[in-house]
Amino acid sequence: MQPSPLTAGLRRPAAITLLIGLLGAGNASAAEQLRFQVYLDDRPIGEHSFRIADSGVTTRVTSRASFDVDFLFINADRYRHTSNEVFRDGCLTAIDASTDDNGKRYQVSGEASGDGFRIQAADGTERTDGCVKTFAYWDKDFLDKSRLLNPQTGDLEPVRVQEKGRDTVAVENGRELPAERYAVETDELTIDLWYNDQLGWVGLESDTGKGKRIIYRRVL
Repeated sequence: MQPSPLTAGLRRPAAITLLIGLLGAGNASAAEQLRFQVYLDDRPIGEHSFRIADSGVTTRVTSRASFDVDFLFINADRYRHTSNEVFRDGCLTAIDASTDDNGKRYQVSGEASGDGFRIQAADGTERTDGCVKTFAYWDKDFLDKSRLLNPQTGDLEPVRVQEKGRDTVAVENGRELPAERYAVETDELTIDLWYNDQLGWVGLESDTGKGKRIIYRRVL
């Protein structure tokens, strides 16, 4: 995000995209809502929410991010992102995502095709073989992949994942929760993720490439 979690003026992590992009409270049953307050360093800039609906056959995820960075009461950086994704057996079968990154617009769509996946983005159509995953932070299994689809740009990003062991992380109500920490490294960013044993994905932090940090705190 990103990519983006988020805006590369913020340089979004595949957090939305890169960042963002998407997402792990383990296996969702029925419909589950995840909400995160998002900060640029210690300043709140918006929210990223996820609706995860598991039918037992498919999992449908809707992700919405809205960030605003103000400078002297002027909206200096605006980011809006929506992604609708469908998964079967943990693999992406369809995606429809749109992003407005401070006036620059992106549209990404894709669908399963035979034993692969076809991606349509601004620079054309690409087909890739095998199981495709996005930066689906809510699904901890995404950490097993060596490439992830950035829903903002449509690029397949190479990633490296490191286990960082047991840690604690702050959530939005001020509590500290025990969690397992992982670092997801792309060619441009490092995204730290925290997973609680009961609540799943509870935190995210990423560099922005601009000397600042993007922080996600789970709203409980």
